[in-house]
Amino acid sequence: MKLFYSPGSPYARIARIALRESGLAGEVSEILAANRRPDNPALEFSAVGRVPTLIDGDFTITETRHVFDYLASKCISAAMRQPEHLSWREIGQEGQILGFLEGISSWVRENRGEPQARSDFLIGVEVERSNRCLAYLENEAGEKRLPDFPMYRSLALAAALGLMEFQQLRPDWRTIHPRLTAWYDHQAIRTSMKDTAPA
Repeated sequence: MKLFYSPGSPYARIARIALRESGLAGEVSEILAANRRPDNPALEFSAVGRVPTLIDGDFTITETRHVFDYLASKCISAAMRQPEHLSWREIGQEGQILGFLEGISSWVRENRGEPQARSDFLIGVEVERSNRCLAYLENEAGEKRLPDFPMYRSLALAAALGLMEFQQLRPDWRTIHPRLTAWYDHQAIRTSMKDTAPA
């Protein structure tokens, strides 16, 4: 198998964390790929060309959730096996977490542009979204409703918080959200998180 990724993508990081948690890391080649470039090697296998892209034999899997599910289905580790069904509360929580990840990713992309091309409006939208999401997640952490690894939404949340912290988008988040911080720090010590940390 081959997994195309870019080191700055939190979506690719989710797949790379799952790869390690599944016990399949030794069976999958991880290949650097740059989104939105004509020399992106993933384009040989996927018309979309996004990361993560997983190749197994003669078929291609894109979209982070599908890559995660495929790795979970092939996993060596029993701990990686996922429940057949999520409760509606868990589905709702996953949606909130994925919206948070989307917002952080959008904020990072906007910041990467030239200063004169950045949209203060869009950045303001994402600042407000992060305020709401962090407050929600702090409450979920306080109620002990956040899942530990290796649930998909736990990997997505850890990737979102890791990107937010790496990009220094919210330098005060740890002080304001101590219970969410404790949840994140518990996940961050895992080898899968350390091996895939943004750089």
